[in-house]
Amino acid sequence: MKGPAGYPPEVVTTLEDLVRFEWLVQSRKLLPSHPVYSILAGRHASRLRGRGLDFEEVREYAPGDDIRTIDWRVTARTGETHTKVFNEERERPTFTVLDQSSGMFFGSQCFVKSVSAAHIAALGAFYTIKRGDRVGGIVFNDSDYAYFPPRRNKESLQYFLQGMVDYNHQLPLRREVKPNTAVLNDMLKRTASLVTHDYVISVISDLSMIDEATRESLKKMSFHNDVILIHLYDPLEEALPGGKLVFTDGKYQIGWDNRRHRVGDAYRRDFQQMRKQLTDEFRHTRIPVVFFNTIEPVEDQVRQHLAAYG
Repeated sequence: MKGPAGYPPEVVTTLEDLVRFEWLVQSRKLLPSHPVYSILAGRHASRLRGRGLDFEEVREYAPGDDIRTIDWRVTARTGETHTKVFNEERERPTFTVLDQSSGMFFGSQCFVKSVSAAHIAALGAFYTIKRGDRVGGIVFNDSDYAYFPPRRNKESLQYFLQGMVDYNHQLPLRREVKPNTAVLNDMLKRTASLVTHDYVISVISDLSMIDEATRESLKKMSFHNDVILIHLYDPLEEALPGGKLVFTDGKYQIGWDNRRHRVGDAYRRDFQQMRKQLTDEFRHTRIPVVFFNTIEPVEDQVRQHLAAYG
């Protein structure tokens, strides 16, 4: 794998690199072949689609729902159309929100965040297709985005993967790093307008500067969907190497002694505290936060997560 303009491997990805995840899924060497209660499988309760036998909940009617399942008593009482949901009724399409903004073009050892993020998105897409569901999403950078309607055929999946590659290859050409908070919030609003209910929504980003608007968008989408946050981080964000360091923004430099006043320990504690706060905050709305680093292949990390979640 070689990147454009002579960039070394792992700084950009290629379509061939993403397609290799199909073999990992098809070979059953990575993910289970049946629906399970896990961070990657959503909430499948059965192999079957169509109306099931076990009632689960009543929720507001959404376009596309079977009118035969409308709960007329609740509708009359509330004045809003409501429908019954059965636990074997649902399809579980996956909608991926993939961050390829300039802040993701960072990595200190093996991969940059944007490459690892594309790998995760591709792996999830192939797994969704394998279980017979639709997959699509939004790929975005600092100034643009592309929408890929969820479909279950391989031709559409190939188009989705190519979109990931195209946006990934734009990153080495950018010369300015911009905060992605406002862009991410806009993409979440667009996602909320595109999905209906019972989706698995995967947000893949470094979540570096989320704000209250981000939190509210995620929580609202989680009312009728499974939302999963995939947090990409680099080892340099987790802990700085010991000794004297020099930091630069390309114009100015600053010296840093990681041993003075135990600043290195404080840096590590801050990162661990961030992880804990993020996990605890979204646990209340049943939104799992899954952490992926940029030094291990994503398939190895997925195996570790699946083992941890059983």
